[in-house]
Order: sequence, then C-alpha cells, then structure tokens
Amino acid sequence: MSMKDSHKLFLQSFMSRGLLDAKEVRQLYRTCCLKFNEKYAEKEEDQKAHLLEFVRTINRNIQPFHMEIKKGVSEEEGKSFYCLVCTSDTSITKLASDYTQPEMEFFKRLIESIIDSDNGEIGSTSAINSVDKLEKVNKKLSKQDAQNLLERLEAQKWIKISRGRVSLATRALLELEQYILEVYSNITDKCNVCKRLCVKGQSCDSCNTKLHFHCAIRFFQNKENPRCPNKECGVNWAHEIPNRSTDVEMPSTQQESRKRKTRT
Repeated sequence: MSMKDSHKLFLQSFMSRGLLDAKEVRQLYRTCCLKFNEKYAEKEEDQKAHLLEFVRTINRNIQPFHMEIKKGVSEEEGKSFYCLVCTSDTSITKLASDYTQPEMEFFKRLIESIIDSDNGEIGSTSAINSVDKLEKVNKKLSKQDAQNLLERLEAQKWIKISRGRVSLATRALLELEQYILEVYSNITDKCNVCKRLCVKGQSCDSCNTKLHFHCAIRFFQNKENPRCPNKECGVNWAHEIPNRSTDVEMPSTQQESRKRKTRT
C-alpha cells in the first residue's frame, strides 16, 4: 500500500522532530487523519490497532531508503517513544553532518564512559573533564566547548542531564543501539526479557542476567518469590522490585549497580 497524504504528513513531523513519546504520536496520528478526512477510531483499542498498521504502512514505504519509525521504551521512566532511525548505517558517523570531528570524538568518549559506568550514568563534571583525554582530534575542545556541547546533545535528545548526572537518552538508545552493541560488545548487556540494549537496570547477583526496571516490573508482577529469569540460573532475585507507574521516573536510589563484563 502506498502512502496517503496523512502518512506523508505524519512522516514529515518525524523528520523534523526526530523523537516523539506515545502520547504525542497518538495526537499526531489523530491530527493527520482528521486533516485529510480519513477514518479515525475513537475507541482506544481500535486506535492502537489502526495506529500500528498506519506506522507499518509508512515503514514499508521508507524501507527502500533505509529508514524506519522504531518504537522503544525509556529506561528510567518506562514510557514508550517512537523515533525515526536510519537502518543502513549502524555507526556513529551518521551524526557527522551535525557535529565536528572533535565533537564526535567527545560524544564517543561520553558514550563509552556512560556504558562502562556502574549504573549507566556519569557526573557532568567528569564528562566535561574528559576533553583532556581526547586523542584523535586535530583541534582540541575547551571545557567551555564541552559544556556547550553537552547542552546541545541534551537539547537534541541524545543525552539526559538530571541532578548533575549524564546518561544516554532514549533517542541515543534507539538510534545508536547497534553501534553500541557492536563497538562495546565486551561491556554491554541485553535485557533478558525484551532482548534490547540495557544500560540501566537490575542484574542477577549470580549470573549477571540484566533486566530493565520496567521489564522487571512486568516479569515479576504477582510473583511472591521472584527468581532470575535465566533458566540456567534461577536463583532468588535479590533486588527490590520497583513498584511504580510507567510514567514516574525511577528514583536514583533504586538504580542498582551493574556487574560489567570483563574487558578483553
């Protein structure tokens, strides 16, 4: 099925905005349908089915151009997001048109530092000071340059800065997932439940099996004696299971330290 005007308007919004949460996507879908007098389901369950097919139609049409509207979930809040991503280039070089080579090197070091941290975040001061360790650059960045770049990365939804801590935002986890898994394969984990990249979450004390916070909530729901989901392990799950709305951010005190893989 070819795209109608409603699909094109929907896609154009993604091209200009990049990342939208589930509520924004539903509102955009409604706007596009009503603007072109297309069928719009009022019942919530019908809306979900129609929206799913609507996005599938767009993805089928943009697949030849190596593009896809991809759905993901924020690691801290458990909220659903949709992002327009490039599927042909899994490297970070896809960002080269927006950032200089020194800025790219800084971003790569920032990603590595976050991935290699115990709880998926680093201090903003540590992030800024990392400019002193950049080697593959012709022009050094000043610490003020680094501060300005952090603000740009946050504004463009690549990172999140909260209470002086820097972490990867949902856009980075969606668009750069394959890059991170390939380049940092020795220090990254996939969630045992959803099989997606997991930077922040809970880890089994015995086998290091990792779960997103929101996946832990879903997996251990109504289970009196939660056990590790790894069938080869099955020991008692030592962590407190988060009990929260999917729209409430996880308190930093519940961000469990993760056991990292040993570098080779």
